[in-house]
Amino acid sequence: MTVGLTLSEVTSFKAELVSLLEQLRSEIVEEVERSADLQQESMTVHDSSEEADAEVNFMLKVESLSRHSEEIAECLAALERINQGGFGICTDCDEEVELSRLKACPTAARCIRCQSAHEGLIKKSA
Repeated sequence: MTVGLTLSEVTSFKAELVSLLEQLRSEIVEEVERSADLQQESMTVHDSSEEADAEVNFMLKVESLSRHSEEIAECLAALERINQGGFGICTDCDEEVELSRLKACPTAARCIRCQSAHEGLIKKSA
């Protein structure tokens, strides 16, 4: 079992993650269906303004699908950490992830300190 978390807390987080995963998968199905509709719409554009609008809408859908895909990967990784007994343990420093952080973001893989450092590295390299 994970350090610092009760079996009840882990079970609750697992149920929340499974529910979130189902929701995200459902949203992806809806997005794909709407994208198919948008693709048909884009075939009927009549001028450059409509073409630009169709292109922007398409790019927004791609970005949304990408974001959902990342969120699904985070849920699956958190569920794997639960199954392996590492949920609630920072993947960078092996310290406990704060319970308040897990409650706010059950997919959190890092403690606040390591996440802040990670985000700082991303911003510097971008």
